[in-house]
Amino acid sequence: MEKETCFWVYENNKLNIESTMNFNRLIILTLLPFFALLTFTACSDDDGAMVDPDPAPETLVDVAASDDRFSTLVQIVTDLGLADVLAEQELTVFAPTNAAFNEIADAIPTLTNEDLEQIVLYHLVAGTILSGDLAASQDVEMVQGEVSLIRASATGVDINNYATVVEADITASNGVIHAIDQVLLPTDYRVALISPSLVEVAREAGNFETLLELAEISGLTTTLQFLGPYTAFAPVDAAFEGLFAALDAAGITLEPAQIAGVLAYHVIAPQIGEVPSSALEATQAVPTAAEEVIYITSDDRGVIVNGQATVVAPDVDNAVNGIIHVVDRVLLPNLLNPVTGIVQKDYNLTTLLSLVAAREEILSTLSGSGEFTVFAPTNDAFAAALKAFPDLTDDQITEILTYHVIAGATVLSTDLEDGATATTLQGEEITVSITEEGVFINNAEVTGADRIGTNGVVHVINAVILPPSYTE
Repeated sequence: MEKETCFWVYENNKLNIESTMNFNRLIILTLLPFFALLTFTACSDDDGAMVDPDPAPETLVDVAASDDRFSTLVQIVTDLGLADVLAEQELTVFAPTNAAFNEIADAIPTLTNEDLEQIVLYHLVAGTILSGDLAASQDVEMVQGEVSLIRASATGVDINNYATVVEADITASNGVIHAIDQVLLPTDYRVALISPSLVEVAREAGNFETLLELAEISGLTTTLQFLGPYTAFAPVDAAFEGLFAALDAAGITLEPAQIAGVLAYHVIAPQIGEVPSSALEATQAVPTAAEEVIYITSDDRGVIVNGQATVVAPDVDNAVNGIIHVVDRVLLPNLLNPVTGIVQKDYNLTTLLSLVAAREEILSTLSGSGEFTVFAPTNDAFAAALKAFPDLTDDQITEILTYHVIAGATVLSTDLEDGATATTLQGEEITVSITEEGVFINNAEVTGADRIGTNGVVHVINAVILPPSYTE
């Protein structure tokens, strides 16, 4: 009886267990769709679209491929087998839009795959450069190997003064894309499809190797390639050889900043633009990119710059961004000239120059070491003085010239005080007067101040000043 009772209990419990298990299976089967729905919802966005809980980061290729504006670029990159480069390396891509490629559609069929690869690589920069990282102007080496000029301002970003960034900072997992409105062209293709720049014209000429080397050293190559239009007075290689020989003899070595200043002094100020020889006047003082004027004379003898450099080949004008006048001497800004060199430049001071040049003692003194302040009368001033005193002897003229020089000091306009006096090289004193009308040295007005050179300063005056002993 006990066995029967136990068996019944066992069978009853077994039935209950099986019933419970069957019930649990039923519950699970019933709730399974609900759990699936919850899982689906958790991996979807609000619109029901699937969202990968751990999405793979989008590479530059992915980002470009997802933007219809870059379909031409993506196709070219894919066809050339460069997709892996844009997917794996950290890069900044200046990406031409489809409209940009349409601008050169006629030329594309003439390009080989190698050509297209060079062009694509010319749009890539190693690393990530966001628009906020850019300075006002910078040279940037492209993956292709050449350098581009990138400028940033309140109005936007441009590359090579040609392509404009139409949308910046499209980020990807391995870099950034900047959309541009033109296809950038490396030098060979730019020359073939558009036109050479001043740099390429000079390179093709073959006798400006030193000029081009110095432009590279001073960081001006891209400026002369992509900006302008400019008028450039270009010294030939032989002109630089003469300059460097003189500098070596004087123990002078030019720093890169000085080289840049010298080169900028050969370029007329950009706002003036192109100046052909036919537009030159008989005499004119023209501002340069170095913010210092050059003095040009044009007559039957030709075109002379700063009283010493002759234009040997004018109007080389097949550059897209300017015109070249070839000169046979290097032009030096004031800071690399002695006071005699500063006087020599100015066609308004030729009488003073000739009078000093005829007196070797004065010339060698003012060309040497030491410090000098020279008050330089203009040609008109000398004409008036010689008319008033036609019987001056050579010795008297020598005394008058030395009366215009203070030795042992560089006296700038900011150093002058009303009533101040100074002893001249001649031995007598000059007096400074400062009035509402201007600054005067004795009776002569200062009309051009502070031309600072290597050994002093020149101030231009509008009258010849005479020693007191000549007027008493």
